[in-house]
Amino acid sequence: MTIGLAGTGAVSEQTRRFGEQEHLRIESTLLDNVSDALRSKLEINISMLAGVVGLFNSSVEVNRDNFATYYQTVALHTGQLKGVQGVGFARLIPAPLLEAYEQRIRSEGFANFSVRPPGPRALYSSIEFLEPFDWRNQRAFGFDMYSEPTRRQAMQAAWQTGAASLSGKVKLVQETQEDMQRGVLIYLPVYADRGLLPGASTRKLLGWAYSPLRMNDLVNSSIASIDNTDMAGTGVLVFDGDRPFASQLLYDNLKLVPRQQLSHPSYEPLHIGGRTWLVGVQLSPRLVGPNGITSAYWINLLLGGSTSIVAALVTHILVANHLATRQALVISEAASQERALASTVFEESSQGIVVTNPDGQILMANNSFSQLTGFRLSEIKGQRTNLLKSGRHDAAFYEQMRKDLNQKSYWEGDLWNKLRNGEIRCHHLSITTVRDEKLQPRYFVGMYQDVTERHQAEQSMRYMAMHDTLTGLANRSMLMEQLERHLALAKRHGHALGLLYLDLDGFKLVNDKFGHKVGDQVLEIVAERFSKVIRDGDLLCRQGGDEFVVLVPEAGNCAELEAMARKLVDSSRLPSLELNRAINISASVGIARYPDHGESREQLLSAADNAMYAAKRSSGKSVQVSGLLQALDDHSHQHQGTGQSDQQSDSHG
Repeated sequence: MTIGLAGTGAVSEQTRRFGEQEHLRIESTLLDNVSDALRSKLEINISMLAGVVGLFNSSVEVNRDNFATYYQTVALHTGQLKGVQGVGFARLIPAPLLEAYEQRIRSEGFANFSVRPPGPRALYSSIEFLEPFDWRNQRAFGFDMYSEPTRRQAMQAAWQTGAASLSGKVKLVQETQEDMQRGVLIYLPVYADRGLLPGASTRKLLGWAYSPLRMNDLVNSSIASIDNTDMAGTGVLVFDGDRPFASQLLYDNLKLVPRQQLSHPSYEPLHIGGRTWLVGVQLSPRLVGPNGITSAYWINLLLGGSTSIVAALVTHILVANHLATRQALVISEAASQERALASTVFEESSQGIVVTNPDGQILMANNSFSQLTGFRLSEIKGQRTNLLKSGRHDAAFYEQMRKDLNQKSYWEGDLWNKLRNGEIRCHHLSITTVRDEKLQPRYFVGMYQDVTERHQAEQSMRYMAMHDTLTGLANRSMLMEQLERHLALAKRHGHALGLLYLDLDGFKLVNDKFGHKVGDQVLEIVAERFSKVIRDGDLLCRQGGDEFVVLVPEAGNCAELEAMARKLVDSSRLPSLELNRAINISASVGIARYPDHGESREQLLSAADNAMYAAKRSSGKSVQVSGLLQALDDHSHQHQGTGQSDQQSDSHG
């Protein structure tokens, strides 16, 4: 009987420990899922704010229609705005300019507009744009953010670092007593001096692109994206900071904190936007408890004890036989359950799973893999997985994959695959190497997930941040990025690089006489003409207003650059049936060449700009190449002789 009771206790304890480990595994998995979903949601929101910064960087002036169009475009193409209260722009206003600023906003039709400062200060920040401009966001319009310490600290952090900054817990002014949620705000600085490097000490702040986030909506939408049945009934908590203080609670879906029902949560810090959130989960009571005790534990304990007592009353032989038989049944049942569980997980997984041998031949694949690729298992069993190759990855890509599998036993990344119907889709693939007892690769297990829509959304956001919304040309951000890259290549390989700085003559007259709509049409026509003149491999950029820049990565001598500049000038002068005959447009072009006129992108841009103004001042000469004496002359007269020319060039965006 003693042996039987000891064996029963050991089996029960083993069952309890297994349940305890299962509890930790499920809780850890859910915690990772929630943290990843929150991080993904916030990173998409930061990318959307980066698009707002790109909108301001690509145009000198952004009006309400421009901002509303941007928001509607993002809302149409991303589908990721659940939990986001809105997207806005808050302008930084020095105190001496506050009254004039309020008068300007009232003149635009907002008669009751007022920042309503609580006291005298040097700086204010007024919410100027906020989309969607519904009844809830109209409550926040004109609100002075700079008056609240929590908001001000986040705004100052974004201002100083140039990076996204998340605020602490705030009460959003949009909230009502009927539907009140905790909120936070995320800021990204918008600088007026777009040409300087981020973090430069001379940067002038224009304001902040920002987004108010309602925590319940934000976390609920993130949880909804998690495909895990164990989330049902599980408590999720988010605290502001790295400690679970009730005063810093941002989210609690089951009201566990106020009801004092937190008994076994697990926590994980989430660092984003210069701030730390503490994310926690507490498993549903229907799942395995933290001590690992389940109904199977009590059944094992009860049956084992009873059997031991009965067996002790019979004979040693019967006891031995009974225990041996029972142990065999337990082992067999456990093995059967494990096989059934593995088969169920394999077939019912939402991710495509494929198993291959070391030669890449397909041995098994689940239904999700067939749905992702269009291939049935009967069609591909025994074939190599390279039947999915799309041709978009080179041999080095696959060589690195094989190297990681051999050395690390794991590889993960995105790749483009060709489906059975010929369509090419982006899949996130993770491959694990299963080794035998001699540590040699025996199987490769790959898990596929279709991430094409996410990849397309990221590409769309990058395109909007790097292109001019009016002409579709590259904007200043892309110019600075490409100029830096090609300048490094020119220095490494010893070839020349050219910059052509163009400014339209008479454009301000078009805006004043015919209006900005016609001015925009002129800019679109001129941009199309310039695009036909430049060579393949050259980059045409709209710098802002009526200024354009052509980057020639592998330039010839100055004479060749002058010839290209004259073609651009000639194309700008061509008449157009779409425009009024009274409209006469020409262009002045300044040329700078590396290494003749500068070693850095700032020097080359300055040299080309100075040469352009020299061309505008000269009589009958619309093309000017930068030179040492001419650059010095331009620099000394930039604020004297060119003041009038500057005002003749309209900065319409």
